[in-house]
Amino acid sequence: MPPEDDALWAIREELIGEGRLPGAQMRAPLEQAQLDDIAWRMLRAGVQPTVESLRTVYGRGSPNRLHPMLRRFYAGLATRLQFAPLAEDVPAPLRQLWLQALDLAMDAVAAKHAAQAEDLRKREAELDRREAALALHLAEASAHAVAAEPSPPRKRESARRIGNERSPD
Repeated sequence: MPPEDDALWAIREELIGEGRLPGAQMRAPLEQAQLDDIAWRMLRAGVQPTVESLRTVYGRGSPNRLHPMLRRFYAGLATRLQFAPLAEDVPAPLRQLWLQALDLAMDAVAAKHAAQAEDLRKREAELDRREAALALHLAEASAHAVAAEPSPPRKRESARRIGNERSPD
């Protein structure tokens, strides 16, 4: 058995001991909070959380349900790590390196966000321009349609003439 499997079984036994895994009779689906807890335990044990490793620890679970939950876990991982306290025994140079890495990552995220915001502003301006052009075109088309349409009194007059021509009075 690979050491990874040993770690997974150790996590499973630990969760059973804490009463955090449902018994076989309870077919409760895995919730996001439970998945997050299991995934963190895997990371601490040096095992990458995957759908299969989660199923090994939890004992069941549909890959179609677990995969989106695992993606949510990974999506929030960076934020959680950013605010994770550093252990006191971490040497000062490593702390500085970690803080520099966080600063660089935050700068990269801010730059990407600014670029996306600028792109959205440009798209919004283009949509506003198109909307104004369509409104102008619609107004012109409506004006042409009104001008081409005979006025209501003429219609009645035309109908009377046609009616008078047909009926002998």
